Amino acid sequence: MSTPAAGSAAASVSPGHSTASRSAVVGAVFLVATSAIGPGFLTRTATFTSTLGATFACAIVLSILVDVAVRMNVWRVIGVSGRRAHGLGNDVLPGVGYLLAALVFVGGFVFNIGNVAGSGLGTDAMFGLDPRIGGALSALIAIGIFLSKRAGVALDRVVVVLGILMIGATLSWP
Repeated sequence: MSTPAAGSAAASVSPGHSTASRSAVVGAVFLVATSAIGPGFLTRTATFTSTLGATFACAIVLSILVDVAVRMNVWRVIGVSGRRAHGLGNDVLPGVGYLLAALVFVGGFVFNIGNVAGSGLGTDAMFGLDPRIGGALSALIAIGIFLSKRAGVALDRVVVVLGILMIGATLSWP
C-alpha cells in the first residue's frame, strides 16, 4: 500500500504531526459537513417546501442521500490513493483533473454567492436590515476574517463550534 502524499489530509493527521494540523483537518471536515445547510440553502429550501409541499421535501431528501453517497465514494477514493483529486482525474483521462478543479472553483463561487444572499435574508429576518446591506456586511466580515493572518487556527476552531451548533439547530427544528 502506498503512503499518502505529503500535503494530503491523511498525512497531516499522522501521529507525528501537530495539534494545529489536526485542528485544520477537523475544521475542514466540519466545513464540508455543514456546507449543505448554509443560509442560502435553508432560506430557499424553506420557501420552496412551503410552496410545493411534500413533493419538494421528497426531492430534497433524495438529493441529500445522493450527495452523501457521492461524497463518501469520492473521499474514499481520495483517501485510499493518498493523492489529490485533480491528479487522479488526470491519470484517468488527461485534462479531466484541470476541468474538475475549474468546476469546483466555479461551483464554490456560485454556492457562496447563494450563502451571501442567504445571510442577507437572515439579517433581514433578525434585524430588519435591507438584505443587500446585510449581505454586504456579511461579505465584509468574511473578507476581514480571511485577510487576517492569525485567523486560520481560530477559524478552524470556530467552524467546529458553529458546525455543531448548526447541526444541533437543524436536528432540533420542530
